[in-house]
Amino acid sequence: MITAETINRIVRFRGNGLPVVSLYARVPTDLSSRGAMVRSQVDRALHDLRLMAKDHTLGHDAIKSIRGDIDRIAGMAAERRWLPGAVALFSCSGRGFFEEVQLPRGVRDRMTVDETPWVRSMLAVLDEYHRCCVAVVHRESARTWELYLDEMRETGKLRLSADPGRNDNKADELTKRHFRQVVTRLDELHRTDGYELLAIGGHRAELPRFIDFLTSDLRARVAGTFPVDDATFNLGDIKRQASAIVDRYERSEEERMVADAVETATAGGLAALGLEPCLWAGSVAAVSHLLVQDGTVTPGVICDYDRWLALAGQICPLCERPVRPVPDIIDELVQVVIDEGGSIKHVGADTALKEYVVAASLRFPLPSQPDG
Repeated sequence: MITAETINRIVRFRGNGLPVVSLYARVPTDLSSRGAMVRSQVDRALHDLRLMAKDHTLGHDAIKSIRGDIDRIAGMAAERRWLPGAVALFSCSGRGFFEEVQLPRGVRDRMTVDETPWVRSMLAVLDEYHRCCVAVVHRESARTWELYLDEMRETGKLRLSADPGRNDNKADELTKRHFRQVVTRLDELHRTDGYELLAIGGHRAELPRFIDFLTSDLRARVAGTFPVDDATFNLGDIKRQASAIVDRYERSEEERMVADAVETATAGGLAALGLEPCLWAGSVAAVSHLLVQDGTVTPGVICDYDRWLALAGQICPLCERPVRPVPDIIDELVQVVIDEGGSIKHVGADTALKEYVVAASLRFPLPSQPDG
């Protein structure tokens, strides 16, 4: 599971004088060719690394570290069977650092060597998905899980610390104390794990009372609640109900984001609708946030020199060099936006984006397009 701890460890790592290798490789959906294609992509990247390992101007320690990175990455590519999407590998063997992150969407094949990991592609993909804390709370107990990318891991258990006996007043006070302890635990998990959403389960009659104990910040993160019957309690049912809450939240968020983009563009603000305007916006690095209709594929052309993007053409109007045909210009646009520090959101909800295919929030007004 991709935990917040793993991501923070990668983002904060520094080579301190030794090189850090960051390698991204697409993992195709075709099972028959998946392993061979990934190994081929990794081999091409390792070829460049092997040449670098012969550069004695880097120094003995750096060369030794890179050779260790080559061995580790090659071994990983030979052994692993990754799921469709992409895999990101980060290595600095001289510092004992190696991290592997399976990404649910494809990214551009890339290999960089720097003093810090190249994390922009990874973060752009992961930022599309919400990390959710799932809490099942009863009067005398509570359990919490982290739900992310359709995986759940337990993060804690709490039980009432005293027996109230037959004293109803004492029982009520102990329940209040227990609820406050649960809220404290949820706040700690938010600060350490950085979850964005909160899904709360429990007895129908107790849920409103517990929510009253939440801080204003935690209450704002509640995406929904769900009933839990002690007699039929099971983890599969908890995950199903919590996942449904996250799905509803994400569909609602997508609808809001598309509506905002359409309204802004219609009013003449900093937004673009449709493929041609958004491709031009990507060409001039004007895209702050890109919305993409999920599953849409459109052919086009790209200039490898200055990243001009278009639906058709033979010569780039910016540099007058030949352009290269690509099977999916939307995918190229996504990668250009990521490289320029923009964010991406693939939209699966039924919205106006089906008409436009793509929409973009802009950093600045678009200049006039050149004749192409």
